[in-house]
Amino acid sequence: MTPSKRSWVEVSLDRIAANVRSIRQRIGEQTDIIAVVKANAYGHGAAAVASHLRKCGVTSFAVATLEEGLTVRDSVQDSRILVLTGCNTGQEAVFRRHGLAASVFVRGPVPDVMLELKIDSGIGRLGVPHSEAPALLDELGDRVTGVFSHFASSETDTDFSQAQLEAFLSATKGVKCRRHIANSAGLRFPAAHLDAVRPGLAIYGIAPCPQVSDLLPILTWKAHLLSLRRMLPGETVGYGRTFEIRRPSLIGVLPVGYADGYSRAFSNNGEVRIRGMLAPVVGRISMDLMSVDLTDVPGVAHGDEATILEADPDSPISAPGLAKRIGTIPYEVLTSIGSRVERVYV
Repeated sequence: MTPSKRSWVEVSLDRIAANVRSIRQRIGEQTDIIAVVKANAYGHGAAAVASHLRKCGVTSFAVATLEEGLTVRDSVQDSRILVLTGCNTGQEAVFRRHGLAASVFVRGPVPDVMLELKIDSGIGRLGVPHSEAPALLDELGDRVTGVFSHFASSETDTDFSQAQLEAFLSATKGVKCRRHIANSAGLRFPAAHLDAVRPGLAIYGIAPCPQVSDLLPILTWKAHLLSLRRMLPGETVGYGRTFEIRRPSLIGVLPVGYADGYSRAFSNNGEVRIRGMLAPVVGRISMDLMSVDLTDVPGVAHGDEATILEADPDSPISAPGLAKRIGTIPYEVLTSIGSRVERVYV
């Protein structure tokens, strides 16, 4: 019998709520939470995550694009949504119709929509230079409903983060609208909480730094064993024949590949958990499939459930553990999970 799902992620709604409570305890009741749900809520599913965050009392959201903003608006009708990369020419009517706010990050003509001014306090990316911000704020007047900036290295560099905060506070002195600069790692700086904070990774339970680690990962990625076969010494597994069988072996195939977001860098360099045991990935990760050596897993059977990513921060196959193995960051591991991987909310 073929399993009903090719592969799927389970997203814990209870853990989302617990992470919101943890953030709220850190920042107090007077500071707003702007939940960053761009990139499909970091791979977790923007519509469902935003809907549940709204039930948890979150009333503000941030996304990267207009399309993401519309997805979130369909799920939360009474919330404030900021589009971080702004409003492109011709999009103004859609922004107004759906009550979306646009980031403004350059001087010049601005769209006739709700605006939040982004100030570059030191990241050297998008944003009006902080020295120019006071004049621009005077020009825009009441059209600006918020001002914000972004830390460059809040997880590691306290001194530079403090300098950024001071530059931002100086540039926005006396403004009446909401101010926000703290990302997930920025939660460790109480002085940066201001009117609102913008947690992303923290919402999804991944510790951005040791000082902000009271969080619960919310996502588990699973698949069923598609096949099992006995292989003999000298036979090889996968494209390029990069893994040679050295002993009589039991090799399983999972319906997960790089098109699903499991990086090709895990070729001969990964593990999955089956029947409580870690089993090595063997051979190259292909577009749709991956192979694992199950020789040492007692009782394994066709259709068994395998865990590809665990919601345990100490696991070698957690998002941080997988990221470390291939030299990347948890953000990339999570946002790479593709659209054909079903999202299940538990």
